[in-house]
Amino acid sequence: MITVQTMSHVSLLLAFAVTLSLLVGGVTPVSASGGSASDHAAADLGGDGVYAQADDDASASFPGNVTVTRGDEVTIAVSHSDPANVTIGSDDNGFEVTVSVGGSGTTEVVLDTRRTTAADPGEFIEGGSATLHSEPLEEPMQPADYLMRVEIDGVEYDIGTLTVEPRGEYAAESNRAPGAFTPAEYVGGGEEGDANVGPLTGTMTAGSTVARGDYAVVRFEESGLETALNTTDLTGSAAANGLKVNFTQTDPGPNTEPREYVATDTANVTVLPNLEDDAFYVLWNTSGVELENIDARNRYRAALSLTDESGFVGADTTLATTTFDLRRQSVSLSPADDATVYPWDNDTYVVEGRTNRAPNTELEVRLRSADPDAFLLISDTTVREDGSFEATVDLGEASRGTNATLWVREHFAETRQEVRLVAPDPSVEFQNQTANGTTVEVTRAELPEGGFVRLVDDGGEVVGRSDYLEPGRHTAMTAELGTPLFETQRLRAELVYAAADGSYNPGAPAYTPNGGAVVNDSAVVDFPPEPTETPAATETTATATATATRTPTATPYPVATRTPLPPSGATQSTLPLSPAVAVVALLAAAALFARRGESS
Repeated sequence: MITVQTMSHVSLLLAFAVTLSLLVGGVTPVSASGGSASDHAAADLGGDGVYAQADDDASASFPGNVTVTRGDEVTIAVSHSDPANVTIGSDDNGFEVTVSVGGSGTTEVVLDTRRTTAADPGEFIEGGSATLHSEPLEEPMQPADYLMRVEIDGVEYDIGTLTVEPRGEYAAESNRAPGAFTPAEYVGGGEEGDANVGPLTGTMTAGSTVARGDYAVVRFEESGLETALNTTDLTGSAAANGLKVNFTQTDPGPNTEPREYVATDTANVTVLPNLEDDAFYVLWNTSGVELENIDARNRYRAALSLTDESGFVGADTTLATTTFDLRRQSVSLSPADDATVYPWDNDTYVVEGRTNRAPNTELEVRLRSADPDAFLLISDTTVREDGSFEATVDLGEASRGTNATLWVREHFAETRQEVRLVAPDPSVEFQNQTANGTTVEVTRAELPEGGFVRLVDDGGEVVGRSDYLEPGRHTAMTAELGTPLFETQRLRAELVYAAADGSYNPGAPAYTPNGGAVVNDSAVVDFPPEPTETPAATETTATATATATRTPTATPYPVATRTPLPPSGATQSTLPLSPAVAVVALLAAAALFARRGESS
């Protein structure tokens, strides 16, 4: 009894001494995060009821708080000098798991919030040995703040917060891509399992009307589905983690089941994940879709849904939808009628058209002739965003004077046209006319390579020409004479080439097709009569005045004029009268005297 009493007193004295030393010395256990012993009693108190002693050289910490969307994975980095225990959650929020990490350094603990319904924490924890302290969850971790703690040898060195946020809004966008695109080439080409979506985003364009044979592309904006997405199975089953993507006919008509195309259930659908940007793309190859004659029955709804297999919902839930209208392919050329290409037209023949094919679709325009000088000309073009396209066919090597067939490959019936390639045919038409003496009119001229109309008279002299004429056909041209012409005469109009700089060269060769005769035409031209010399003025009275001399207009030659004689009795002249004039004067005087005598 004495012994027992002595031991009891000793125990009481020891407890009292320890308590007193703590109170007097002010020694309070503190965690690395600055909390007091009362805040972390459960963590620092040993199994025998005595507080664990911290190693002065030990350390552990989190870089900061962590946020994750419900359903996604989160990486929690922890630095530790010795093996440590990382605890996530607590009894307060119904979820608590401890992860033991060995060694020292920085360890990344990965937590998959979607799989936290598993009884084995190893299914949702990576990076260490996990122990689940709470009961398995019936649903993935709910949105909340979860406490994180890190301990070494039972001493807590840091705490932090893991915030699980609710899943965000989902969205679906309609796009289209050319049927020649090959999505299989880009699966898995990105980082961390993502696809290489760059080529797709570079070729697809926004739009909900899709020509049959092109791709209907849906861009889904996801939230909290990055670990649930199984690109090989989106049927909504357990293997698909409850995710379903399908394309369903919206209006199949009365008494008819709608057509449905489930992603990954058909080889015509490909999934390209881009989870780094919280998105994934679903490409539907529409080449195998049967089209109805009624447009309304060719509308399909693309939907992303969650089934009860996802663990997030108790019944099928649609997260996002968009629609597509499928149409038969159409291509047209402009103008729709057959065309004629003249020799003076550019050697590059431009073809324009429109189509409902997806922008960036490559089309091939062909021009073919099976005449003796057969040819096949091919020009590639790309559909613009507005559905238009333009191709240039080089006619430099094509034979002229023939007809060729023009069409767009794979669209022969709707684009076939005949193109008439006109051979060079220089000609001139010069009609009989009445001219003003300085210009004449040439009725028509065709100069495949441009040039001049030259005028030549019957003597072979060049008497005029036109201004420079561009390659092509011309009508009602004026040719100016080098010198005025008079009276009726025949002129010849000839076609001649221009100098290299387009100027007139008197020595330039004439048009002589196939080395034959000069291209020409002749006409009779009535010019005004040649003006005559105007006679000098005559005396009308003894005091006659000079008569004005009329000077013709547009006369190339000077007109000679003479000064009138002065009046009778003038002193300006001393020229003697001739004998004949004297005799006449005497006879006139005798007759005058005789008349006067008779009258007297």
